[in-house]
Amino acid sequence: MVLAGFASAVIAGAVKAQSSSAPHRDAANASSAARWTVSSPDASLAWFDLLARLRLPGAGAFAFVVPRDDASVAPLARALAQSRDFEILHFVPLYYPTADRAALVAALRAASRTPAIASAPRAELVTAALTNALSPDARRDRFPELASALEHARAVPPSPAQLAAWQQRLDSVFTPALQPWLQAERLDGGRLIVSPAIGAEGRMFAGTSDRADNIIAVGTGAGDPDAEAPLLAFVRELCFPAVTRAAEHARGFNAADPRSARRASLAAVRCGGDLLDQLLPTRAAAYRAFWLRAAGAPTSASFDVAFPPDPVLQPSLAASLRRVAGLGH
Repeated sequence: MVLAGFASAVIAGAVKAQSSSAPHRDAANASSAARWTVSSPDASLAWFDLLARLRLPGAGAFAFVVPRDDASVAPLARALAQSRDFEILHFVPLYYPTADRAALVAALRAASRTPAIASAPRAELVTAALTNALSPDARRDRFPELASALEHARAVPPSPAQLAAWQQRLDSVFTPALQPWLQAERLDGGRLIVSPAIGAEGRMFAGTSDRADNIIAVGTGAGDPDAEAPLLAFVRELCFPAVTRAAEHARGFNAADPRSARRASLAAVRCGGDLLDQLLPTRAAAYRAFWLRAAGAPTSASFDVAFPPDPVLQPSLAASLRRVAGLGH
């Protein structure tokens, strides 16, 4: 995602998705050593719960949060909704994944000051991202209140049994089948954060040279009949580097335009279905049914009608998919 742009790809000029045409030296070694790990860390859960209570909007085809009622943060919610610059807040835990809640609070308070000096070495990335995206006045006026609200957030994590079940299916079914794509897109491993407060629009950080240093955050799909809803959401997120790459070279696409963000969001859903058709066809029908439900489509709706190929993005996405065709069989 580019700042204030595509919902689930990499944010800000400081971090960009790696091209699948980049050198793949040591790809096999990276793949054998890397793993996607499912988790629900308290700091991330509390942050996304706060954003859900703030009902923080974002540009995309789906909701960024599962909205919660909380009158105590209503004034702050109204202030944040006035500028799309605050969309960067959707990605704060991904920029500081090692933080516990106290460290994340400290990072926010440090970023509220001018000059903003990171509260710890590992907070430098989130501090830089926030100061690049938001004015000193915006940070001074809003971050102390955000930090205080984060301290008091109460988030209920998925049960250990749920996390273990998702991890088992990820390890035994999804990542083995998707290895050709994971290697091609330099997504060999990372952390899959699952939060009940995240809506159908997930989050992704895939901007470093480390093939295993990737972060994806998705919702739990609470209320969805498919027990593997977070993993079906995960597949769509894996498409966003390719979608972002296609959009960067597409005429008429502007990451700051909500219409472009919506198109990219829908194209990623389509890409995920095509990807599963090639590499994990046993889950392709379930994936399509899940995303039709996420779109609020009737049970009789056609996936191809709800998520048609984007005429501008599809040629590039099809080329990316062709590069891994047959490698998983």
